[in-house]
Formats: sequence, structure tokens, C-alpha cells
Amino acid sequence: MKYLITGGMGVNGAVAARLMVRDGLRPLLMDNRVDYTLIEDIKNQVDIVTGDICDPAALEKAVDDFKVTAIAHLAALMPEPAEANPRLAVKVSFDGLINILEVARAKGIKRVVYTSSKAAYGEINGEEGPPNYKPVREDYRKLPADLYGSMKVGCEELGRYYRETYGVEFIALRFVSIYGPGKEARHGPLSFYGQLIERAREGAKWSIPEGGDQLNDAVYVGDVGRSVYLGLKAPTPKEWTFNIGTGKASTPREFLNAAAKMFPNHKIELGPGPSKLGRSKQSYCIFDISAAKRNIGYEPAYDVEQGVKDYVETLERLGR
Repeated sequence: MKYLITGGMGVNGAVAARLMVRDGLRPLLMDNRVDYTLIEDIKNQVDIVTGDICDPAALEKAVDDFKVTAIAHLAALMPEPAEANPRLAVKVSFDGLINILEVARAKGIKRVVYTSSKAAYGEINGEEGPPNYKPVREDYRKLPADLYGSMKVGCEELGRYYRETYGVEFIALRFVSIYGPGKEARHGPLSFYGQLIERAREGAKWSIPEGGDQLNDAVYVGDVGRSVYLGLKAPTPKEWTFNIGTGKASTPREFLNAAAKMFPNHKIELGPGPSKLGRSKQSYCIFDISAAKRNIGYEPAYDVEQGVKDYVETLERLGR
């Protein structure tokens, strides 16, 4: 098997690539710039192509040169850059995906795994929102509250069309809140859990007046990468869109307590109670992950304490 990971040197792509390397594979990472920050430990065990997914010729050449057999499409603009430049965001999202799907159709590549988001659901309210937190299923209504979520819904539908019309096995993975090394530097405001861990490690002062007890499903990047890998290699599933999370609620205080076991002299003050923690939208929820378990064999491997521990160990291994 030869797996292509677009956005392969990013936060999620790096982890998926590392899992493949551990299994003796040599994945192909395609990115629009070379950045070894998150793959320093495996850079000699992967193939790398610098290219833009919006360039169909470059994509086709990479697929041909390396005899790609399946594609994980992770390249995207994050919510803030998307809102700042909608034209570019739409181009990257839709031109990028149509190029992926077209090269898959033309070259007989059967499986394409696409990374979607809980942003596809928009604000999560009713029984599924606070305070009840009924687990969100894949059939929860899709009513995006921003451009990023709208593009995720549109791309999922485009993939569905190619699956039903051309037989490309398009799998969409919808992720809850993700934390992991590299997210703080690259995704800024979306990395609250990572900020807790990294500031505790640095001994930085930080006072957060409230929100320590805010419930939310937060998944470690190790499970994100593994879900991508499982999606690529699983037998043909009966369902095609999967929620990926832990299936449980955790709180910022749990993250801080886990970090405090390694950094007991941290200088973070975290107040009690629930809080949107600066977010404008209500997206806190718990995912029902039973479909992913049934179809691709996904089970979360990291609880909060294990995730925080691996986060810190990864930073140290990468010399950060």
C-alpha cells in the first residue's frame, strides 16, 4: 500500500504518518511547504512532495510517481484564516477536494478519507447541548454557523456524490475538539487544552476566571491520526460518515490536573464553573462514536492523563 496524506506535515497528518511508519509503511506527504517541525523523528522514513492540492497536474504527478493506492485528504484552511479570506478558503476546500476525487476516479484509487469537523453541525443545542449532553450522532442536523463548517458540509456532499456516482469510497471523519503538539503554534485560539499543557510546562502565569468545570469531548491527536489510518485500511464499510472523539466528557480542570502531575509548580489559576472560554458559539458536546467502532474499528486509546503525558513526551522528543 502507498498512502498519500495531503497536509501531511500538519498537526494531524504528522501523527497519521508516524503510525504508518511504525507499521513498516512509507507514506507520501504532500504539503505546500516543507516544515519538519512535527516530523523531525520520521523525516527520513517518509516521502515528501512539495505541491499545492489546487494544482491538479502536481497532484496527478505525485500519484503517478509514487503509485498511490489510497488518499487521506487533510489539507485545509482553519476557521480564522477561512473567515479572513473566504475566496481562498473556498478554493482550497472545493478545488482541492475535486482534484483529489478526480485523480482517484481517473487512477482507480478506491479509498479517499476526508477530515471533517463538528463545525458541520454548527451550534449544538437542545438535548445534545448543555446541560444534558446527549451524545451527538451523525444524523444530528447540519446547520453550520461559519464558513468553515459550511465548507465541510459541502465537501462531504461532494464526496458522497463521487461515492454514489463513480464508486470512489469516500469516508468523512467528523472530529470533536482536538488537542495535540503543534496545534498551539498553528491553530492559536482553537488550542485551549494545548495552551493549558504548554503554559504549565513553561511555568507561565495565566489566570482564567472561570470555565474549569466546562464539559466537552476533546480527542487527542494520537486518536485523530489513528482514525485516519483506520479509515484508509478498513474493509469497505456499510456507513460512510463517522464522529471521532472519546465518547466522554472532560473538563479543563482535568487537563490542568494531569499537567500538574508533571509540572507541580505551574502558575495557572483556573476558576470554577462552565464558560464558553471566549468562544462565540456553543459547540461543547459529547460525540456518539459507535458508528466508527462498528465500521472502521475505532476505539479511543487516550484518556486525558494519557493524552497529556504523550503530548509532553512528543514535545520533548521533537526538541520543542
